[in-house]
Amino acid sequence: MPRRSPRPRRRARLGTILAALAVAASGLVAATPAQASAADDPGVVSRSAVIDVPGAEGGTAAQKEQALLDYWTPERVRRATGEKKTGPKAPAVKGTDPRIAAAVDGPYSTAVGKLVFQHANGKLDHCSATAVDSDSEILVLTAAHCLHEGPGGTWTKNVVFIPARHDGNEPFGRFPAWNVATSSLWSSGSKPDWEHDYGMVITNDNAKGQTVVDAAGGYQIVPDARTGEEVSIMGYSGPPYSGERQEFCEDLIEPTVPPLNMWQVECSNMTPGSSGSPWLLDYNYDTGTGYIGGLNSVSDTQGFMASPRFDAKTGEFVALVEQIAAARP
Repeated sequence: MPRRSPRPRRRARLGTILAALAVAASGLVAATPAQASAADDPGVVSRSAVIDVPGAEGGTAAQKEQALLDYWTPERVRRATGEKKTGPKAPAVKGTDPRIAAAVDGPYSTAVGKLVFQHANGKLDHCSATAVDSDSEILVLTAAHCLHEGPGGTWTKNVVFIPARHDGNEPFGRFPAWNVATSSLWSSGSKPDWEHDYGMVITNDNAKGQTVVDAAGGYQIVPDARTGEEVSIMGYSGPPYSGERQEFCEDLIEPTVPPLNMWQVECSNMTPGSSGSPWLLDYNYDTGTGYIGGLNSVSDTQGFMASPRFDAKTGEFVALVEQIAAARP
């Protein structure tokens, strides 16, 4: 299970080494979950998560959250994720969590899960996301386009993270969003900036009062992926895949063709719904440990998937979101 573990010396943890830089550069003090803007903070655009499901009107925060959890019935989750009763399966490989291995084929991470949400027009949708091993233990990483449509667009709403969901089972419960954030480089400008297509969900605890990392484990984010390095990817691919379990892909990183400055891998099984899936470096099949060095962002029609290159700006973003998370009740 991907909990904290000793790290190879060559890996540098983004949120830790760049925290002081980010605080000095932004001046952000997250005392409330109020919405930030690119003018206030050059690294983060955030807002309090919106809950507008039936039964949430006029209720307390706890009542709204319960209405949100009730809203996401098994049928709505299936509609959002495109789940089917049957679909292609990966070959069996050791390394799954022993508590759920009987129901899962292939490499499997408890920290990876489905992110279900609605667009402003009410359409149900989903992405993949990953719990982050950070100081707050309540951060979940996904693609920015799963949270915000980009320049001139709107935020998604009714966001819930379900780690390790498989075949309708939810072994660690659900984690509603308290706040959502993207890089300001994604949310501003004249067109989507795929090179900064990353975002965070600050989660509330599950029904047992556990943080997402305490319940499901998490991975640290690192900045030093390199050409030729092996990456392991797990995500909830939609049709033609079942959407009922995590699909797995492993490939070597290579650069995209200029002018796009991203990483790419060849993973034909990472279909819509896998956006936000983590790119795990130093992945260990036996322990499930590794480090997040990227995520599924944009793909072409030839089976190639691209990821932003995590760098200093990504580190500033992580540190700033941690400050916002510190204000969560």
